Amino acid sequence: MQIKLLTVTLSLLVAGCQNSTANTVWQLQQASSKALYQATVTCAAPPSVGTFQECRLQVDSPQTLPTDLVIAVDGGMPSHGHGLPTAPQAIPTGKPGEFRIDGLKYSMPGEWVLGFWLHSDNAPAAQDKIVFWFTL
Repeated sequence: MQIKLLTVTLSLLVAGCQNSTANTVWQLQQASSKALYQATVTCAAPPSVGTFQECRLQVDSPQTLPTDLVIAVDGGMPSHGHGLPTAPQAIPTGKPGEFRIDGLKYSMPGEWVLGFWLHSDNAPAAQDKIVFWFTL
Protein backbone atom coordinates (compact mmCIF):
# COMPACT_ATOMS: atom_id res chain seq x y z
CA MET A 1 0.00 0.00 0.00
CA GLN A 2 2.81 2.42 0.86
CA ILE A 3 4.52 1.77 -2.48
CA LYS A 4 1.31 2.57 -4.38
CA LEU A 5 0.85 5.78 -2.39
CA LEU A 6 4.47 6.77 -3.01
CA THR A 7 4.11 6.01 -6.74
CA VAL A 8 0.93 8.10 -7.04
CA THR A 9 2.51 11.00 -5.11
CA LEU A 10 5.65 10.99 -7.28
CA SER A 11 3.56 10.81 -10.45
CA LEU A 12 1.55 13.86 -9.39
CA LEU A 13 4.71 15.80 -8.51
CA VAL A 14 6.31 15.01 -11.87
CA ALA A 15 3.13 15.95 -13.75
CA GLY A 16 2.94 19.23 -11.83
CA CYS A 17 6.56 20.07 -12.69
CA GLN A 18 6.00 19.32 -16.35
CA ASN A 19 2.97 21.65 -16.55
CA SER A 20 4.75 24.54 -14.83
CA THR A 21 7.74 24.26 -17.19
CA ALA A 22 5.49 24.35 -20.26
CA ASN A 23 4.09 27.73 -19.20
CA THR A 24 7.48 29.41 -18.64
CA VAL A 25 7.62 32.90 -20.10
CA TRP A 26 10.33 35.54 -20.15
CA GLN A 27 9.37 39.11 -19.35
CA LEU A 28 11.01 42.51 -18.89
CA GLN A 29 9.42 45.83 -17.93
CA GLN A 30 10.84 49.27 -18.58
CA ALA A 31 9.68 52.89 -18.58
CA SER A 32 10.41 54.89 -21.72
CA SER A 33 13.19 57.50 -21.75
CA LYS A 34 10.81 60.44 -21.23
CA ALA A 35 8.53 58.37 -18.95
CA LEU A 36 5.64 58.74 -21.40
CA TYR A 37 5.13 54.98 -21.60
CA GLN A 38 5.52 51.82 -19.57
CA ALA A 39 6.41 48.80 -21.67
CA THR A 40 6.49 45.08 -21.07
CA VAL A 41 8.14 42.68 -23.48
CA THR A 42 6.93 39.12 -23.01
CA CYS A 43 8.35 36.11 -24.83
CA ALA A 44 7.05 32.55 -24.86
CA ALA A 45 10.45 31.33 -23.65
CA PRO A 46 13.75 32.83 -22.48
CA PRO A 47 15.84 34.21 -25.37
CA SER A 48 17.95 31.66 -27.20
CA VAL A 49 20.58 31.72 -29.92
CA GLY A 50 19.67 31.03 -33.54
CA THR A 51 15.89 30.67 -33.24
CA PHE A 52 13.16 33.17 -33.94
CA GLN A 53 11.69 34.49 -30.72
CA GLU A 54 7.94 34.54 -30.07
CA CYS A 55 7.47 37.91 -28.32
CA ARG A 56 4.92 40.64 -27.75
CA LEU A 57 5.32 44.22 -26.60
CA GLN A 58 2.64 45.83 -24.44
CA VAL A 59 2.79 49.63 -24.29
CA ASP A 60 0.76 51.47 -21.66
CA SER A 61 0.49 55.16 -20.86
CA PRO A 62 -1.39 57.35 -18.39
CA GLN A 63 -2.44 59.32 -21.50
CA THR A 64 -4.43 57.88 -24.37
CA LEU A 65 -2.14 56.10 -26.82
CA PRO A 66 -1.98 57.78 -30.25
CA THR A 67 -4.17 55.91 -32.72
CA ASP A 68 -1.38 55.99 -35.31
CA LEU A 69 1.36 54.80 -32.93
CA VAL A 70 4.15 53.12 -34.89
CA ILE A 71 6.99 51.24 -33.29
CA ALA A 72 10.37 50.63 -34.91
CA VAL A 73 12.51 47.81 -33.50
CA ASP A 74 16.29 47.84 -33.25
CA GLY A 75 18.94 46.24 -31.09
CA GLY A 76 22.32 44.62 -30.94
CA MET A 77 25.38 43.92 -28.87
CA PRO A 78 27.02 47.24 -27.98
CA SER A 79 30.20 45.60 -26.67
CA HIS A 80 30.64 43.77 -29.99
CA GLY A 81 29.63 46.74 -32.14
CA HIS A 82 26.93 44.97 -34.15
CA GLY A 83 23.18 44.97 -34.42
CA LEU A 84 20.59 42.25 -34.62
CA PRO A 85 21.09 39.62 -37.34
CA THR A 86 17.50 40.22 -38.52
CA ALA A 87 15.20 43.20 -39.04
CA PRO A 88 12.33 42.62 -36.59
CA GLN A 89 9.04 44.48 -36.92
CA ALA A 90 6.38 45.47 -34.38
CA ILE A 91 2.97 44.49 -35.76
CA PRO A 92 -0.21 45.75 -34.02
CA THR A 93 -2.33 42.83 -32.77
CA GLY A 94 -5.60 44.77 -32.60
CA LYS A 95 -5.53 44.91 -28.80
CA PRO A 96 -4.84 48.38 -27.37
CA GLY A 97 -1.10 48.93 -27.02
CA GLU A 98 -0.14 45.36 -27.95
CA PHE A 99 2.37 44.56 -30.71
CA ARG A 100 3.68 41.22 -31.96
CA ILE A 101 7.43 41.27 -32.61
CA ASP A 102 8.10 39.38 -35.86
CA GLY A 103 11.54 38.35 -37.07
CA LEU A 104 13.48 38.69 -33.80
CA LYS A 105 16.56 36.49 -33.56
CA TYR A 106 19.82 36.59 -31.58
CA SER A 107 23.10 35.36 -33.06
CA MET A 108 25.25 34.66 -29.99
CA PRO A 109 25.31 34.67 -26.20
CA GLY A 110 26.26 37.87 -24.41
CA GLU A 111 24.85 41.26 -23.43
CA TRP A 112 22.10 42.53 -25.74
CA VAL A 113 19.95 45.62 -26.08
CA LEU A 114 16.50 45.58 -27.61
CA GLY A 115 15.13 49.01 -28.43
CA PHE A 116 11.77 50.35 -29.52
CA TRP A 117 11.24 53.80 -31.06
CA LEU A 118 7.64 54.96 -30.58
CA HIS A 119 6.38 57.68 -32.89
CA SER A 120 3.17 59.20 -34.17
CA ASP A 121 2.62 61.60 -37.06
CA ASN A 122 -0.49 62.98 -35.32
CA ALA A 123 1.17 63.46 -31.93
CA PRO A 124 4.85 64.42 -32.31
CA ALA A 125 5.14 65.05 -28.55
CA ALA A 126 4.35 61.36 -27.99
CA GLN A 127 7.68 60.24 -29.49
CA ASP A 128 9.85 58.29 -27.10
CA LYS A 129 12.14 55.27 -26.90
CA ILE A 130 12.32 52.19 -24.71
CA VAL A 131 15.54 50.20 -24.33
CA PHE A 132 15.81 46.82 -22.64
CA TRP A 133 19.22 45.45 -21.58
CA PHE A 134 19.66 41.75 -20.89
CA THR A 135 22.16 38.92 -21.06
CA LEU A 136 21.57 35.89 -23.21
